[in-house]
Amino acid sequence: MIRYRHRIVLRAQELSEALDGLADRLKPLIGNDEVTAIPVLGGAMFFAADLVRRLPSGLVMDFIRIQTYGDATSPQQEAKPDWVPNPENVKGKHVLLMDDILDTGRTMTAARKFLLEEMGAAKVTIAVLIDKPVRRAVPINADAFAVQFDDDQFLVGFGLDYRGRFRNLPFLAALETDIDGLPMSVDVAEESAVSEESKASEASELAQ
Repeated sequence: MIRYRHRIVLRAQELSEALDGLADRLKPLIGNDEVTAIPVLGGAMFFAADLVRRLPSGLVMDFIRIQTYGDATSPQQEAKPDWVPNPENVKGKHVLLMDDILDTGRTMTAARKFLLEEMGAAKVTIAVLIDKPVRRAVPINADAFAVQFDDDQFLVGFGLDYRGRFRNLPFLAALETDIDGLPMSVDVAEESAVSEESKASEASELAQ
């Protein structure tokens, strides 16, 4: 993380408060239904673990994985499931489908369609940590989200990654990108010019 130019967007406490609000908005949508909570592997695992602990007990947990990004910063292939939940946990059930971010919408569209049409879910409610409508490429919306961004930042932390890294940061950071949309690394001269006070502050953030 220290090797990339970045800024903190939401700290751990702010994310916790956003999740509290999301859970409150989801409870009436879930009601007394028999619900199966399904995070999209792997980014949604961090978000989902914190969210379901704020929801009524008795949820069934299962998982789905849909690959679209690989090592790139934008979708490079058609979104298709390659890990699917147990059919008994989906057929005829109300599914709470969770992901860390809803941007282009391709992943969620593919997941929702698969759960409804292929696996027979009775209903799919979509909940995401981050809604980024500026990136939407297909017509889909979340039923509930924790935070929404109107600008197109390259976000990492709390499940979001860059080439598989930084998912485990407990806060949300925006990486500074170049004209090609790739994160900009901090060169040696730049890094050595950072004051000891700034380094200590950043280290504190990374250790949260």
